[in-house]
Amino acid sequence: MVLIILNVAVFFIETTGSRFISHSIYWSFEVFSVAVFTVEYILRVWTCPLDIRYTDDLKGRLKYVTTNVLGVADLFAILPFYIAVMVPVIAPLDFRFVRALRLFRIFRLFKLARYSDSLDILERALIRQKVYLALTFAIQVVLLLLSSGLMYYIENDAQPEKFKNIFDSMWWGLIPLTTVGYGDIYPVTPLGKIAGGILTFVGIIVMALPIGIITTGLEEEIKLERKRKRRMMVEEVLLKDVRRIK
Repeated sequence: MVLIILNVAVFFIETTGSRFISHSIYWSFEVFSVAVFTVEYILRVWTCPLDIRYTDDLKGRLKYVTTNVLGVADLFAILPFYIAVMVPVIAPLDFRFVRALRLFRIFRLFKLARYSDSLDILERALIRQKVYLALTFAIQVVLLLLSSGLMYYIENDAQPEKFKNIFDSMWWGLIPLTTVGYGDIYPVTPLGKIAGGILTFVGIIVMALPIGIITTGLEEEIKLERKRKRRMMVEEVLLKDVRRIK
């Protein structure tokens, strides 16, 4: 856990351009961290069949690698390092691509979830509510597409430089839909203002849906966790009584 926190701290310090850490020290720390995380990842993949969800050796490991949220995060935390090291050996690597790969190191933050019961409960809640969350996301996307198309046809004649096409209108659509207020693009026609106002009210309702779904999922998971702990305590007491009788 300490190594994960240090990695995150170094990642943020590096973005400031500070010379607080020399390149050689940074590189050594990066190699050491990736080595530790790689060994950890290999061991997790190797032992995952012990979990009832991944019982079949080959298929179970493949399922773990592709579907386990923290397993995928672990992979993305180390994979960019190997790509940045190995690809230049095969072909020249664009510096911008290397910088983009560094962004994936932020996935090391997700490794902290393994050491937090609260984050584990949140993960289970999100998985439990994934169907409903996907439905709300689909509603948001449909609403964004409809409102962007409508606003394009309303405002294009009045502001052709801002509402040039539906894709530009989508940028406007995101602003009222997420209720963050208007930015550099906003309607000026009466009909456009009415449509924007309606979308803002609808956006408040639509954006609140996933919050309610996640809250419900968390409440259910917290109740299940408390029941599980009470059951474990009862089992432990019964086990002690059995041992005492023997």
